[in-house]
Order: sequence, then structure tokens, then C-alpha cells
Amino acid sequence: MLGLYHPAYDRLWAACRDLDLTITQHGGSGNPNYGDAPAATLMYLLEVPFFAHRNLSHLIMSGVFDRFPELRYVMTEQGVGWVIEDLRRMDGYHAQMSSGRIGELGFPAELVLPDKPSSYFARNVWIGASFPSPSEAEAIKTIGIDRTLWGSDYPHNESTFPHNREHLRRSFSSWDEADLRKIFAENASKVYRIDLDALVPLAERIGPSVDEVATPLDEVPKGAFSPAFTRP
Repeated sequence: MLGLYHPAYDRLWAACRDLDLTITQHGGSGNPNYGDAPAATLMYLLEVPFFAHRNLSHLIMSGVFDRFPELRYVMTEQGVGWVIEDLRRMDGYHAQMSSGRIGELGFPAELVLPDKPSSYFARNVWIGASFPSPSEAEAIKTIGIDRTLWGSDYPHNESTFPHNREHLRRSFSSWDEADLRKIFAENASKVYRIDLDALVPLAERIGPSVDEVATPLDEVPKGAFSPAFTRP
């Protein structure tokens, strides 16, 4: 299968743009066939991040977001902190390509993007942060609060359910209310065209209060094994 950097997909990107569709990529897809060896499933799991994360560089560095600036691309359930280093690396390559210091590689001029790769991320990409631990919550502030959507990953085994509220208290108790409203609701509303006003009655009935989220968690609930509780 062709990588997402291939121009053969331009017809698809154009259709998504014209239909105002949000593209969502879930971690866990794109791996090769590992065969039936005893360690095959383990190898698959260990390499899921690589095959999920590489689509960010495929789309940015090949100019997809430059050619289709209206695209909205969400990368969900594949962590948060990795984005920082990937953008740093892409910006570094872009700086070298822009200056002509590319040695024997000989990139054609059309591959040199007019803007930094991190600029395309800030315009076209959002991260679906599933069960972020406290350290991953801090990483959100670096990659951009406006670029992040919180998720519990329900109903998967690694989700924060039925300890969603405790998770929010563990990872976000020190956050400002305005920023929490963005990652819990407002960003998703913008990227997926969700009518937040229609959800107000539901949020008032089941949503945690501001004061509840702002209360630090003293103890991890018994039986809570989500990475949101086991990671720092």
C-alpha cells in the first residue's frame, strides 16, 4: 500500500476538503503482517507507535497540508509527548533543506515547504489524547492546548472507565478552567463540528464539576490499571 505521502491520495484529500470531513487516524493500524511466530503479537504491539506516528511526517513533509490547507487531521490514541520530538526533527530537516545544506541527498526544490513543519501541525493537526497521565498532560501544554482533545478510550481495557473522574483529578487538577474546557469539549466541537449547546443538558447531568476536577487525587482507586494511573 502506498504511503500517505504519495500524490495518488490527492484525490482523497480533495474530496475530504470539499465535503468538509475531518480525517481521524486511530493508533494500531498500518502495521505489516508479522506472521505466526510466538512473538508476533508482541512485535506488533511494540511497533504500533512507529507505524501510527509516521503518518504525521508523511503528511506534513510531503506537502499535503500545504496543498490542502483546509484539511483537519486527528491522530488519536497514540500518546502525546512523541509529537514534541517529531516536530523538532522535522523543523530541523526543513531548516537544512531550506538553506541548501543537504549534502549528497539532492532534494528537489519542490520538496522544500514554504513554512516550517510545526506551522502545518499548528494549523491542520489535532491530537486525541487518550487517558493522558500527568506527564503527558504537561506535554499537551507544549504541543498546544488548542490542538488536543481529551479521551478516556472507553470501552477498551486500558480506558480510564469506571474511574474517569479520578483520572481527571490526577492529571488535570492544577489546570485553568478555560484550558480544560478547550481539551474536554471546545476543541472537539470545532474539529468535528459538534453543537455544544445541544449537549449542555447532558453535560450538566453527568459531567464533572470544575471544583471536582480541581481537587487533587490523593490515592489511585483500587483496581485502576489504565496507563493514566500507572504512568507518572
